[in-house]
Amino acid sequence: MRYRILGALRIYGADGQPHAFERRQRRLLAVLLLSPNQVVGRDHLIDAVWDEAPPATAGRQLQNCVSQLRAQLPGTGKWKHLIAAEPGGYRLHLDPGQLDAQVFEESIAAGREQRDAGRLTEAVTTLRDALALWQGSALAGMTGRVIEAGSARLNEQRLSTLEECLELELGQGRHQHLVGELFELVAAYPLREHLVGLLMRALHGAGRRGEALQAYGRLRTRLAEELGIDPGQHLQDLHTALLRDTVPTPIAVDHELKSMFDGVSSHQLHGQPGTALRQLPAPARHFVGRDAALDELDRLVDAAGHDAVVISVIHGTGGIGKTALAVRWAQRAAARFPDGQLFVNLRGFDPIREPMTPMEAIRGFLDAFAVPADRIPAGVDAQANLYRTLLSGKRMLIVLDNARDIDQVRPLLPGSSGCLVIVTSRNELTGLVATEGAQPLTLDLLSMNEARGLLASHLGHARIEAEPGAVDDIVRRCAQLPLALAIIAARAAAHPTFPLATFAAELADAQRRLDVMDGGEQYSQVRAVLSWSYQRLSTQAARLFRLLGLHHGTDVTIGAAAHLAGITPGQARLLLADLARAHMVTEYVMGRYTFHDLLGAYASEQAHAHDTETERRQAVRRLLGYYLYASAAADTLVTPHRRRTPMPENQPPPDDVPHFRDHAGALAWLEVERGNLVAAVRLAADYQEHALGWRLANVLWGLFSLEKHWEDWVSTHTIGLACARACGDRRAEFTMHSSLGTAHRECGRFDEAIAYHQQALRISREIGDRWGEGQALNGIGAVCGDSQRTGEAREYLLQALEIRREVGDRWGEAITICNLGEEDLKDCRYPSARDHFLAALEIRREIGDRWGEALTLSCLGQAYHAVAQHHDAVRHFEQALAVHRELRDYSMQALDLRHLGLLYRDLGLPEQSEASLDEALAIYQQLGMPAADEVRSLLEGQAPQRS
Repeated sequence: MRYRILGALRIYGADGQPHAFERRQRRLLAVLLLSPNQVVGRDHLIDAVWDEAPPATAGRQLQNCVSQLRAQLPGTGKWKHLIAAEPGGYRLHLDPGQLDAQVFEESIAAGREQRDAGRLTEAVTTLRDALALWQGSALAGMTGRVIEAGSARLNEQRLSTLEECLELELGQGRHQHLVGELFELVAAYPLREHLVGLLMRALHGAGRRGEALQAYGRLRTRLAEELGIDPGQHLQDLHTALLRDTVPTPIAVDHELKSMFDGVSSHQLHGQPGTALRQLPAPARHFVGRDAALDELDRLVDAAGHDAVVISVIHGTGGIGKTALAVRWAQRAAARFPDGQLFVNLRGFDPIREPMTPMEAIRGFLDAFAVPADRIPAGVDAQANLYRTLLSGKRMLIVLDNARDIDQVRPLLPGSSGCLVIVTSRNELTGLVATEGAQPLTLDLLSMNEARGLLASHLGHARIEAEPGAVDDIVRRCAQLPLALAIIAARAAAHPTFPLATFAAELADAQRRLDVMDGGEQYSQVRAVLSWSYQRLSTQAARLFRLLGLHHGTDVTIGAAAHLAGITPGQARLLLADLARAHMVTEYVMGRYTFHDLLGAYASEQAHAHDTETERRQAVRRLLGYYLYASAAADTLVTPHRRRTPMPENQPPPDDVPHFRDHAGALAWLEVERGNLVAAVRLAADYQEHALGWRLANVLWGLFSLEKHWEDWVSTHTIGLACARACGDRRAEFTMHSSLGTAHRECGRFDEAIAYHQQALRISREIGDRWGEGQALNGIGAVCGDSQRTGEAREYLLQALEIRREVGDRWGEAITICNLGEEDLKDCRYPSARDHFLAALEIRREIGDRWGEALTLSCLGQAYHAVAQHHDAVRHFEQALAVHRELRDYSMQALDLRHLGLLYRDLGLPEQSEASLDEALAIYQQLGMPAADEVRSLLEGQAPQRS
């Protein structure tokens, strides 16, 4: 099959004949082809097919449409179905070359590689061939918000690629040839400033300067009349250059400086004849891994020696191995630079010596070139010009190690092609990337395997293989940081008879971990190496870094950091950016920051050294308050009918608590922040903020229940129970006991569940909480039911129902009625079960309980399926599935889909059955649930098993 979307949608079979599809199928295919080999969400597909006006049966119709497409699109040996069901959506599997848009993107990438390697003619040919794939606007003739957005993205990609190609061709001097094409493009896109700039340059190069100025005048007039703005600064600068007739041209070699040395013999300038400079230090003896980084540097070599100086900036935190990587690669690649290699340690983060000035570095290079002292001019600019002149026409490798900032680096960059510059720094040197076209290479922590390999290189494989558990503990506690691993390895090598478990045990104490990582002098002390970066932070950035050490979560957002430090989000954003540039934190996704464990330990150590106990406690309290109020706001939408957690009277809500639009957004925030919220509960207990601790645990109930995070549920609420007891708050104790009972029931630990619910029942009766008494009785009844103690279950549930009706707890009443219906199902009392479920459904719809409504619809589906009322069962399961998808309850989605798969099989609909079971299997596998094995057996044709 061949698919075409760069123009009108066309699908061709192996015989070259086009395939026809009906309208909905075409729209579905179009959206899947816009994201090939990626999961496209079901809601996104529904929006695309029905353009934001879907019918109530859209989910079922979409599934049918997919089944029909599967029948028309043959699978391959690799894929049973080209359209595969995935959790939350579908994926269209395509092989390379099947989709013209993929071929287009691959060709663009190839053209850019050729451009970067200096093969400009090849690059132009490749890009022109890619553009020739277009047969009109993407998905021409198709309408709708989703499809039009995808088409716009592709059309913009085409225009951007065309502009890149035109840039290259102008650089080759093809001005006259391109004028006509550019006139047409500007007429089609009159406000696209880049195209107008290209036309102006082409006209100027063709000797038509007046027309170039007219092109600018037309754009300026149109922008002023239609938008009330002026052209961008870049175009204004080009216009000024045209007026002055100073349009930039490529920089040539400074022949005047070169002529200064015409009378100087070769060996005076470049050393003895036949020799080249070899300044690289010896490579690190115990270097392991880093294959991807070495490969990336290899790729850069191919680009050197053509049109520009090639620069790579290797950046990362202290002790990560930047210098070791640079030297290892430079030694490996030295033969590719026959004119020699230069190396200088710029001392940007040296603990003793001041950073090297550019003049010092250049003078060192000039001395290496054996330039006579009387021939070296005064002033850094003149010396830099001389340095660049000496490099002109040569193929050399220059390693600038340990740079502090771009001002230290920029004067050391060559001015002509042929040279490759490697810069290492703890800072990102973003300005060098932006202004000099440097290629950034972020060096991360070692992988687990690389870290084990580093230890083995020091200690031998036999010693490593003898204690794999201790080795893994050492690797984790060293945060996979090369320096830390090397220090521990050196200590272990000095004591060959000591078990490695001895060193792992030393590292187990987080408070002493940095003490253990001491190699005897400051260059081999992790604490010292980290301090060199810390000492160069501003006062405010250093304070924020210290306070982040008190945050024991998985990462931190700008909002959380702002509350921790008691500053505005704007201030926090700027300070976090400073820390990220210094590699004291890592922005691993937009707006979320983290650091490795050793940096965390160092930050905490500094906080305890420089911030008072009161300051630390206030910071923690601000952070916990932020997390509590944000989680409570989210929980209000996730479990709107649950009894609300009372907020502490002595801590008002912060001004900037996140706002959530709906259930899905609130649940998504809780899930993303889960690691931080779980850690916050522990942090509250550590700082004896007991009133915040139990409340934080309680507002996470809905997250844990929906997303099935059972261990987090049990651990946080166990801490919450201890906090409640420390507060002497009996109602809080009841709440924690009740929640722990539900958590243990979910985990299948029924004895523990009964014990917690009985404790909750005892406390509720002691404090006279009838609402709580009803909840505890319901909890005991539900666990008895799960334990097949049906008689006891009914007794407790009926007592719970009476109390819940007495206190007007409609939400709880529906839960208990539904539990009674489940007991009826077990006893094969199907009419009674159906009546209970219908009564619960009525209440849940009345109070707007969407979560409970979906669960009850699913229970009704089971009741109808049990009496072979298959169509009624399908209808209720499909309604349940729609709501469970809306609520992102994946385990219940899988259960609904599994039941639908069995129902479709009973109805003689094998394709719908397989599609439902496929999707159920994908969800169970993603959640790691044992039910995946049962669904897999059903798909393989074994006898269906109903639950």
